[in-house]
Amino acid sequence: MNEIIESLFSGFKVGGVSVPVVFLRYLGHGEPYVTYMQTDAANGYGADDFLGGYVEYWDFDVYSTGNYFPIIAAIKEKLKSAGFIYQPSRSSQDFYEDDTKYYHKTLCFAIHRQEV
Repeated sequence: MNEIIESLFSGFKVGGVSVPVVFLRYLGHGEPYVTYMQTDAANGYGADDFLGGYVEYWDFDVYSTGNYFPIIAAIKEKLKSAGFIYQPSRSSQDFYEDDTKYYHKTLCFAIHRQEV
């Protein structure tokens, strides 16, 4: 799934500004940026003692020193077009981190997967 997400967000720009989207930790400099990770997986259905499908939950953490609402809208649009479903009840409130001076919001998305 990481390869799919990396491909989906390759060259990701919002308002002409490049926004890196990376797995777990951003080691670059500058802002804004987004990190992502899988947070959960739940069995969907099975048959004959085999798992047939399941749901994965992915968090996307948006960090910015300014208005991050356009980034959030662009992430939602891109992920929804790839079959992800926004999960507002699993997403976070808006945060401001005093130590880093970043605004921070976690968005959760679910996607149904087939067992191969």
